[in-house]
Amino acid sequence: MANKKGKNQYDNGKKPPDHLLAKALHEYARKGFTLEERLDRLGKDFEYFVKIRTLKKLNQKFQVPTVKKPPPTPISTTIVCKYINANLTSGNGPATIQRRIAQLEGVLIPRDTVRTIMLLNDPDGFNIRNPTRKVKPRRKGHLVGYGVFQEIHCDGHEKLNHKALQLGGVGIDIYGMKCHGSGQIIEEFVVPNARCEYTVAHCYLDMVEAYGEIPEQLTVDGGTETGQMRACHIALRNIYAPELSFETHPPFVALKSSDNVPIESSWENLRKYNGRDLKEAILMTKDADKRYFNPLNPVHINLFNWVWPKVTHVSVQEFKEYWNNHCVRNQPNKILPSGVRPTAVFDFPEHYGLKHCGIKVDKEVVRHLRNQLEKSREECFSWVSDEFNLKAQEAYEKLGSPKFEIVSGWTLFCEMLPLVQ
Repeated sequence: MANKKGKNQYDNGKKPPDHLLAKALHEYARKGFTLEERLDRLGKDFEYFVKIRTLKKLNQKFQVPTVKKPPPTPISTTIVCKYINANLTSGNGPATIQRRIAQLEGVLIPRDTVRTIMLLNDPDGFNIRNPTRKVKPRRKGHLVGYGVFQEIHCDGHEKLNHKALQLGGVGIDIYGMKCHGSGQIIEEFVVPNARCEYTVAHCYLDMVEAYGEIPEQLTVDGGTETGQMRACHIALRNIYAPELSFETHPPFVALKSSDNVPIESSWENLRKYNGRDLKEAILMTKDADKRYFNPLNPVHINLFNWVWPKVTHVSVQEFKEYWNNHCVRNQPNKILPSGVRPTAVFDFPEHYGLKHCGIKVDKEVVRHLRNQLEKSREECFSWVSDEFNLKAQEAYEKLGSPKFEIVSGWTLFCEMLPLVQ
């Protein structure tokens, strides 16, 4: 039997192959896990149970990066300045820049070093992030709950839709889901229309297929777009958890938007992280000397709908990974866990006095429910025609399949345009 406390002279489990162990340890470092969290991960991922002393030896053996041994100052400065330039609205502070570098570059730089470099190269950014204007805070209560996947909050984000961008008929919607107990972002989908009830239902069923389970309760804003999702969720809960009472454990709850706090706060965090940068980059086409986009040209519309949703998807997934692996601030009066990473609470709820409340479901039943919807997933998630998609994909590959990045979105658009016309 594996010794979960890692005591000497006992079985610590089977050590994984070096190449898998090295990859995992580098991944843990990139995500900023503490040594204790890395020990938990090794036990969960490989059933390999060791103590901190052995973990430190493994980190040294596989040259796992640490903030105690950062790159030379010129290299650190170059990397930090790259992310300062990518942050078009200067909304990211030193801690966020530090985590973005670790997440995307795999390079660990101390926060104090990052702050010093930012003060020297972007001093105005600190004034932008800390304006003197005071806003009266909204009175808040305390969130309560007894487990992860007990309640999932759902909502659409429309700060990039056609009304917000005012670029003709083009726009980008996002639909998100967040766990109430852990604070972990479950899924965030980039979709053509977050107000379509069939699109929202397909987003929900995608989440169920990915996790293989449903929550006890879905919490949403009052809106017509949640009707099909509600029907799917209640049907699944009636099949797999008929013992749960609708009175004590309601399957579906609709609130005012301002009261659906977990997911609403998530949108504000997304905007601070890279959402404002994304919108600023898209709206660059309104500048007099940068008229990249003609809203009256069908080819421009199709190419916008091919390029920018992909850029948005990459940006949203980057934020999702950052949020789930960052350490939220400590709140002594908070009832649910604070001062820890959402992913740690979600994966190890028993460490924080919670339990996993997910209800296992059969994926065949989920697929059957999906087939009952009037609109298919392909129809709801399609941005362009199959013909244009094939033509754009060929053009993209001719250019060497460059990365979808906020700062180079219009560059890619302009380079692809003559190839798809």
